[in-house]
Amino acid sequence: MANDTKTVSSSVGSFTRKENGLIYFYKTNDLSIDKETAEHFLELFSQLDDSGQGKLIVIQGQRVEYSFDAQRTLLTNKYLSHVAYVLENSKQYVSGEVLQDMAKTFQSHIKVGLFQSVQEAEAWLLKA
Repeated sequence: MANDTKTVSSSVGSFTRKENGLIYFYKTNDLSIDKETAEHFLELFSQLDDSGQGKLIVIQGQRVEYSFDAQRTLLTNKYLSHVAYVLENSKQYVSGEVLQDMAKTFQSHIKVGLFQSVQEAEAWLLKA
């Protein structure tokens, strides 16, 4: 993987791999994520990193919801090792806690962290 910035975008948001090797996902607002959408996320992500050790920072959009099948798909995929959610409000925090709990339920290999800033998320992922 080259150390340059690259972005892939679609109607669900944009994924950007920065020089630090982390991938940043900026979700669009008003997004309902079902299994098909989750698979689309992973397809976009894999264009930037298909190593199986990808580290992702998710910058949540507003009014975003996940179906159960979408949660399972995202938390049991072969591309990611760590996901850091950057949360702006209490509703996003509750959703993030649900994703952490679901990762445990699915016995996921993916580590899920919740953070209040991109800088905190970056620090966690760069140490991992």
